[in-house]
Amino acid sequence: MAFELIPVTHELWVEGKTEGDEVGDFRGNVIAIALRDTDPLSASRPEDAATGATEGLLGWGTTYFLVCDPDRDAPVWVEKDGITSQKVGSAAS
Repeated sequence: MAFELIPVTHELWVEGKTEGDEVGDFRGNVIAIALRDTDPLSASRPEDAATGATEGLLGWGTTYFLVCDPDRDAPVWVEKDGITSQKVGSAAS
């Protein structure tokens, strides 16, 4: 499984909710982005893919965000689909 980790060097504030795991509601600054299985040569189309849409670097992977939520003891990983709003730059404060 290919996994690429990208540090976030600009302020990016996100809010959202995940389902099916213990994260639930979250809000905070993104400190890293992870792309899993995004290599178009090594990542194959998932069997449950309804469309031909790809993600990441033209692969079939999933994008995750490491969110530093001020209400939690440690940052949490959330999938892209759980994010409901975002703000970039000084507007994020």
